[in-house]
Amino acid sequence: MRAGALGVGVFLLAIGIVIFWLGYSDLQQYGGLFGQISQSLSADVRNKVAQDQFMAVGGGVAAILGLAVTIYGLAANQK
Repeated sequence: MRAGALGVGVFLLAIGIVIFWLGYSDLQQYGGLFGQISQSLSADVRNKVAQDQFMAVGGGVAAILGLAVTIYGLAANQK
């Protein structure tokens, strides 16, 4: 059971980092003045920014949970 926690933790960590990176890298194109102007003019761009923010936050949370479960799995295997 605890050895499985290590695998699940590494998996969550990897998936969380990838999702965070995808969301964060897409957000960078909307950060400047032209990005803010396009957000104010287009509902589609606002929806895309909201989705990218959700991906960045969700990916960060998944990565932190994955790190915690990985540490638990490593500590549990030491006994």
